[in-house]
Amino acid sequence: MKENQPPQILVCLSNSASNLRTIQLAADLAAGRQIQLTGIYISQSLSLLNDRNLISNFRLAESLGIKVTILYGSDRIRLLSEYVKQKGITTVIYETGYLKSWDKNQFNLLDHLLPEIEKVRVDNSKIDAIPKSKRRLKLSAWLTEKIRLTNFFKILLILLITTLGGLILKDINSDNTNIILIYILGVMLTAIVTKDRLYSLLYSLAIPIMYDFFFTRPIGSLQTNTNNLLTFGILFIVAFLSGSWTAKIQKQANLDAGRAFRTDILLKTSQRLQTCQTISEIFQVTGEQLNKLFGNNVFIWKEKDHKYELVQKFGDNFTADLLELAMPNFVALFKWVKQHQQLAGWGSTKNSKLNFILLPVTIIRGEKTAGVIAIKIDQNKLPDPLTLDLAVSIALTCGQAIRQNLSLKKQAETLALAQQEKLRADLLRGISHDLRTPLTAIYGDSDMLLHEEYQLGGKQKNELYHSINQNAAWLIDLTENLLSMTKVDNQNFKVKREPELIADIFEAALNHLSPLAEEHQLLTELPETDLIANTNGQLIVQVIVNIINNALKYTPSGSIIKLAATKTKHQQILVTIYNNGPQIHDKDQIFKLFYRGHNGTVGRKGLGIGLALCQAIISACGGKIGVENVKPVGVRFWFTLPSWEEN
Repeated sequence: MKENQPPQILVCLSNSASNLRTIQLAADLAAGRQIQLTGIYISQSLSLLNDRNLISNFRLAESLGIKVTILYGSDRIRLLSEYVKQKGITTVIYETGYLKSWDKNQFNLLDHLLPEIEKVRVDNSKIDAIPKSKRRLKLSAWLTEKIRLTNFFKILLILLITTLGGLILKDINSDNTNIILIYILGVMLTAIVTKDRLYSLLYSLAIPIMYDFFFTRPIGSLQTNTNNLLTFGILFIVAFLSGSWTAKIQKQANLDAGRAFRTDILLKTSQRLQTCQTISEIFQVTGEQLNKLFGNNVFIWKEKDHKYELVQKFGDNFTADLLELAMPNFVALFKWVKQHQQLAGWGSTKNSKLNFILLPVTIIRGEKTAGVIAIKIDQNKLPDPLTLDLAVSIALTCGQAIRQNLSLKKQAETLALAQQEKLRADLLRGISHDLRTPLTAIYGDSDMLLHEEYQLGGKQKNELYHSINQNAAWLIDLTENLLSMTKVDNQNFKVKREPELIADIFEAALNHLSPLAEEHQLLTELPETDLIANTNGQLIVQVIVNIINNALKYTPSGSIIKLAATKTKHQQILVTIYNNGPQIHDKDQIFKLFYRGHNGTVGRKGLGIGLALCQAIISACGGKIGVENVKPVGVRFWFTLPSWEEN
């Protein structure tokens, strides 16, 4: 043992009723001391894990804080010794008694493999002593459980087929060795179809009898030569060993398949939960996976207004189960599971005789539980402890997924509030800055006209009037865009479409341009004067005015601005607005709200809402909008509108 490492006690679990005393003794030894407790159970098959005593022992160990590990294999002592060495166990506690799992020779082998490890043997022989009458009942129950009529029919069928095969080989004068090989092949087939060594033993016992009756002289008399007895004995041994090996391989294959099935369930549950967007989807995935794991009905309950309501159910034939779950004792048990965040019902220490497993969906340990999962248990096919532990893990994973989902929602809400606050601050800052400049100019020009009217000449007065008019027009344009954008943000932006003549839209737009239009060359190109769009003319006028006014601001005086429209092959109208000014280097950004371009020759810039508004309008009208640089010089804005066709 390493220095400063606390002692570790390993208690060996079994399906013995007296094993409860061994588990309790291990817990008492560790009480009040810094000792790590571990439990181990070594199984040769999954069927052994369905034993009620074993499950009860597992639950007691876990309730006492003992972490149970299950290993699979036939060489138990060597598995145990390897585990002890790897985990640094200092003390091993095991029991002896009527239902002991290992014989005396194996215990001696354990002493040999682990000479330095302290071993504590608990004598439970008196506790486990069972009267002979009860032993007979136990043997009778065991035989009833083991022997099934269907498997006997399988044995007889295989025995009949192999005997017929042997008779066919005998008719063609084949060697007796081939007949024996057919019988041995039948043993292996028996082990595969019955999945139990007992039936392989019965088949092996029948082989010498069938061989003697059909293939040794005198045939059909069972009066064989004593010299054949050795042959029959060897035949029985070979057949039994072959069947045993085949049964062992089959059991190992079943164990591997069971492990693969559980691993697949756990991995798929984790993967699917990561893609869930809502709590309802998380419950859906969890219920489906638990239903697949147990093969029985699964119910998910959630507390609402101090009452438990069924959220989702999985399986079929729910009526009887729902009536049982509606009983007062289950309602009280739901509250207990939610409050204590512990397993209840079958396989636990709380109401273990119920036909349901109740699992809490824990979001925050000790604080918050999302719901309770109820799983129906089939008493004829009890789940093993590994399946139960996997169900607990799935419930915990479900709780973690819900916690993560709630956390992401909270983060998204916080981020949205932060972004909204930033947009509000940017808008207020932009409005304050952009309104101050024209208002200051209007105030200054009007003050000069008011107080120095007689000192100013006619030309100076006209310049002041022109400046006031230009700044007022800019303020009106800014206010209109702000009001329109407010409608879009409030989702009240409903577009009423009707037939609109494109020529009329162009004319109205050119009449609403800013005074800067007089300093540029405005051209229109309309090859078809009867183009009609199914749209809202007033809004499209606003789009064209915004784009042309941007061109007026960002291009030098004398630049060419050309407005054109054509009909496309897809029953749409393409409107283009070209200018031969500087090209745009941030095309991907200009349609974003509050984005301001870096080009232009004018000092005053807008709030960055004009083009964003244009995009919202065109999208609401059923079209698309974009911009492209034209070589060698110039920029072309374009948008599409649905064409109107008379029915």
